[in-house]
Amino acid sequence: MNKKFMGLLLVTVIFLGVSNGYAQTGFFLGIQGGFSAQKPSLKDIEFNTDTTFLYGLRAGVKIWMIAVEMNFFQAAHNMELRELLTFEWQGRQVDYNFIGGNLKYFFPLAIFHPYISFGYGYYTADLHQIDKDTDKGYNFGAGIEIHLGKKISILAEGRYHRVKLDIDEQDLRIGDFTFVCGFSFYL
Repeated sequence: MNKKFMGLLLVTVIFLGVSNGYAQTGFFLGIQGGFSAQKPSLKDIEFNTDTTFLYGLRAGVKIWMIAVEMNFFQAAHNMELRELLTFEWQGRQVDYNFIGGNLKYFFPLAIFHPYISFGYGYYTADLHQIDKDTDKGYNFGAGIEIHLGKKISILAEGRYHRVKLDIDEQDLRIGDFTFVCGFSFYL
């Protein structure tokens, strides 16, 4: 009896939350800031993970439980070899950028809107005084958006990025985990 009552109560709360979950739709603009933990890899060379600050912008449209957004971020990492070799990339700064699109699917519960996301776009890595390359890559993640009225929301999101770039005739694979917080303003 208690399990059935708790289950019915949970379904009722979710149903009531979802019925109000669609109230915030439309175009949005936002800013984001957070951390980027990058792990580059090359054949036969081991790198340490480097964590740094990232910043960026987002803009998109949200309709019911789906959002399509354009996203830009930039982070500056340092190449740190696991073993000291005479490899010229040691200690070099890498300017790392992403510009692309993300598709988000929301699970609205009253003011809380958890979501999953998949994105695709262009990544650029500029290894100072060595080489620069831009190529397509993908990302996926999850987050939560909390609505503070009809015009403003805050969000937190974790995302994994994967891209392969040709730097100095080397196949540099970059795995990057980002964690961002931000604001969105609905128009």
